[in-house]
Amino acid sequence: MIRLERTTPDTLQQNGNAEWMNRTLTDHARCMWIHAGLSKCFWADAMHTTIYLINHGSSSPLNFGIPEEAWSGKEETLSHLRVFCCMSYVRISDHVRDKIDAKSQKCTFNG
Repeated sequence: MIRLERTTPDTLQQNGNAEWMNRTLTDHARCMWIHAGLSKCFWADAMHTTIYLINHGSSSPLNFGIPEEAWSGKEETLSHLRVFCCMSYVRISDHVRDKIDAKSQKCTFNG
């Protein structure tokens, strides 16, 4: 037997958990994006970083375990995390630069 469910458009109460998570993701991404002072073209980067952080942070439904660990079965380390949009330096390859040119370029890390 097929059960047909009807929902009313724009009614957040009918899909509470999904709407709650969507709002959480959006709010976190907005905070990081505004704090970094980025243009709107970097909104997706802020959202991807937010999702990554939530998947690699502790979760109360998993008894404060890490969702990524539960999914992959591998122990996670968070030592690689950096502040969103922090200053970083990218190495310039030897064959691209001259002998007296700078060996790195100052950039903004956003991922």
